[in-house]
Amino acid sequence: MSTHEPEPIEPSPELSVIVPCYNEELNLPELCDRLIATFTVGGFEGEVVLVDDGSKDGTAEVIRRLAEKHPRVVVGCFHETNKGIAAGWQTGVDAAHGKLCATIDADLQYQPEDLLRLRRALYEYSVDVVQGWRSATGRRKDQRYWYSRGFNHLLNTAFSMNLRDNKSGFVMAAREVLSDILSHRGDYFYWQSFIMVAAHAKGYSYKEIETIFEERRQGVSFLEKTALKASLRSFYDVGVAAWEYRLGGPPADPMRQFLEKHPIVGGKGEPLASRHPRFRAYMAAFNQTHWMITRDVEHHYETLSKTQWLSPQATRDLQDEKLRRLIRHAYRNVPYYRARMQAQGLLPDDIRTQEDLYKLPFLTKADIRKHLYFDIMSDNHDKSQVLRIATSGSTGEPFVCFVDRMQLEARWAATLRAQEWTGYRFGDSTVRLWHQTLGMTPAQIRKERLDAWFSNRKFVPVFALSDKNLEEMVRMIEDARPVLLDGYAEALDLLAHFIKSRGGMTVKPVAVMSSAQTLPEPSRRTIESAFGCQVYDKYGSREFSGIAYECEAHAGHHVVSESYIVEILKDGRPAKPGETGEVVITDLNNFCMPFLRYRIGDLAVAADGAACSCGRGAARIGAVEGRVQSIIVGTDGQYLPGTFFAHYLKELDYAIRRYQVVQEEPGKITFRVVKGGRYSEEILQEVLATFRAHLGRDMKIDVEHVADVEMVRTGKIMGSISKLGIDFQTGGLTKVAGTRTSS
Repeated sequence: MSTHEPEPIEPSPELSVIVPCYNEELNLPELCDRLIATFTVGGFEGEVVLVDDGSKDGTAEVIRRLAEKHPRVVVGCFHETNKGIAAGWQTGVDAAHGKLCATIDADLQYQPEDLLRLRRALYEYSVDVVQGWRSATGRRKDQRYWYSRGFNHLLNTAFSMNLRDNKSGFVMAAREVLSDILSHRGDYFYWQSFIMVAAHAKGYSYKEIETIFEERRQGVSFLEKTALKASLRSFYDVGVAAWEYRLGGPPADPMRQFLEKHPIVGGKGEPLASRHPRFRAYMAAFNQTHWMITRDVEHHYETLSKTQWLSPQATRDLQDEKLRRLIRHAYRNVPYYRARMQAQGLLPDDIRTQEDLYKLPFLTKADIRKHLYFDIMSDNHDKSQVLRIATSGSTGEPFVCFVDRMQLEARWAATLRAQEWTGYRFGDSTVRLWHQTLGMTPAQIRKERLDAWFSNRKFVPVFALSDKNLEEMVRMIEDARPVLLDGYAEALDLLAHFIKSRGGMTVKPVAVMSSAQTLPEPSRRTIESAFGCQVYDKYGSREFSGIAYECEAHAGHHVVSESYIVEILKDGRPAKPGETGEVVITDLNNFCMPFLRYRIGDLAVAADGAACSCGRGAARIGAVEGRVQSIIVGTDGQYLPGTFFAHYLKELDYAIRRYQVVQEEPGKITFRVVKGGRYSEEILQEVLATFRAHLGRDMKIDVEHVADVEMVRTGKIMGSISKLGIDFQTGGLTKVAGTRTSS
C-alpha cells in the first residue's frame, strides 16, 4: 500500500526527479538543496519526488519536513514496507507531474548537478532516454566495482547491447517513456538492473553521458551486507529478463500498458473470436496465409477488444500518449519532419496533446510525392518490414506510400473488431463483393485463397457486374448463406436494385458492411430493404484501411481512435457539430513513414462530443462527403465501377500520371490522360484493350491528352464520372440530365 502526502497544488514542473529512499535521513537535506539549486541554475521549474521505501530510521519524517519547507517542489510518497528500488521508481513516476522524469539515488554518489547535462543531451540528441554512466575516475576498485564491471559485460552479451554501464539507474526520459520502461511482467529480485535492457527491448533510442560517481559518505548500502546473496539473485534475474525481453515474444505495446493502468470494468472486453476453435486453427496457420503481417495480429485484436470500452477521456489520453511517441520519433528519425518542425521553432515537447496539433503544418499528397524517395521515410526502419501501398487512385492520380508491419497488423485487428459490431463472429460465412486478386502475384493469390478458406469467406468479383450475371451472383450469395455481406457501396446499391426488381432473395444476411464510396441515405434504404438487414458503413482509404466504422447505434462513424486522430477542420479551425469540414488524419501506428496532419481530400460532417449510446469511448464523425465514384456501363450491359480503373491504373502511374473516364452516353466513353514520364503509345493501346475486354469490344473510346484534370470541390479529381442513370424497374438505361457522382 502506498500513500502520497502532501499533494502539490497545480504544479507545472518541467522535470520531476524521483528518489527512492531507504534509511537515508542524513543525505536527504543536502540532496534536496542541491537539486533545487540545479533547477535554478538550469532556469526551469523542477520537482523532487522522495519515496520512502519502508525506512527504519527517520527518513519518513525528514521527507515530511522537506515537503513542508518546499511546498509544490518536494513531494513525499511513502511505502509502508520495503518494496525495492524499482517499486520506488514506479511510485515516483505515478506521483510525478513533470514532462520529464529522472531517477537518482539518495546517497549522493551520483551528482545532482549532472542532471543538467542529461537534460541537455535529451534535447540536443532528441533521444528517448539519456543514461549517466559511472566514470571510473576516482572510484575505488574494490569487489563491488569488479562485480559491476562483470555484470555489465554479462548484460551487454545477453541482450546484444554495448553500454559502458548497463545497470546504471541514473536516467532521464519523458514521463510516459519512463513509465513504459518500468512496466514489466517478470518476477524479479532487482529489476532496477534492467532499466536500459527494457529501454533497448522496447525500441527506445538512448544516449550515454559520463558522470562523476563518488563514494558514499553517509549510510550503508543494502548490498554491503548481502553481497553474495544479491549476486546470486542477480544471476537469477538475468534469466527472467532473458525470457521477458528476448525469448518471450515482443514486449507489451503502449495500448496494453495503458490498459494496465486503466483496466476495463464490468466484464467487457472479452475477445469474442478467441474462444472459437476455427480461430485458433486460423491463428496457427496465419503466418503461412499472409505475406507481410504475422500472427501478432491476435495480440492487437485482443487489446482492441478492451480499449474500445475505455471512456472518451481515457481514449483521448491513450491517443495523446501515442502521439507523443510518434512526434519524438518523427523529429528524431524523419528528416522531413525535423526540418519542418525546426522551421516552425518546434521541439517534440511542444506537441503534448491533440490540442497542440495545430502547431504542425499540414501534410499533402504533393508533399509525399515530392519527398517520397528523399527524406519523408524514417532513417531507422527495417525495409523487410515495410509494404509499398498504391492507393485506389480515386483522385485520378495513383499515389504511392509505405506502411510498416505494425500499422498493417493494427488494420487487420480493427477490421475484425468492427465486423463484430455487426453481429458477425469469426468463422461465420461471409461474402465479399471485391476484386480479390487484382494486382496480386501468383503467390499472394494462393495465400489469399487459403486465408479465405480458413475465414469461411467467399469472394464475388465486383468487376463482373452485368445484366447477364447478376442473377448468378444472387444465387452465389444465397448458396453461401452469409452472415455478413461486405462490398463497395455502389456495387451493393446496384445489386440491391436488381434484387428488388426480381422480387427479393431467399436468404437474408445478418448485416451488410458498405465501404469504398459514400453511402447516400437513399442507397442505404434501398440496400437494407433488398437484403432485409441493417447496413454498417465503413470509412477508409488505402493509406489507412478502415478509419471509422458504424456501430449498432448507427449514430455516426466511430474513429479507430487507437490508430488515428481525425480532425474535421473548416477555415483552419475545428468544425462545429453539424458543420462540414475537411478530414485531416494523423496515423499513430505507421513509424516508417509517419502521416502527421494528412489532408486526405475528403469532407465530413463534425459530430457532437456526446458519448455514443453503445458505450464505446472512441470519437465519432458524421456523414462522409467524398469518395463517391460512378459506374461505367459497357456495350454488353456490364456495369463497371470506377474502382476498377483505380485498381488497374494505379500500377501504371509511371506512364499515366492522371486520368479520368467520362461517360455521357451509352456505348461511348472519353478517356482523359495526363502523360507520365514513361508514357508510350504501346502502353495506351494495352490499357484500351483492357477497357474493351471489360466494357465490350465495340465500346467507343475517345482519348484526350490533357495537361491536367479538373478538380471537384473536395480537392479531388474524380477518376470516373457518369451521367447515365440505371433503372432496374424498366431493365434499361435512362439519361439523367445533370447527374454525376462528385464529392
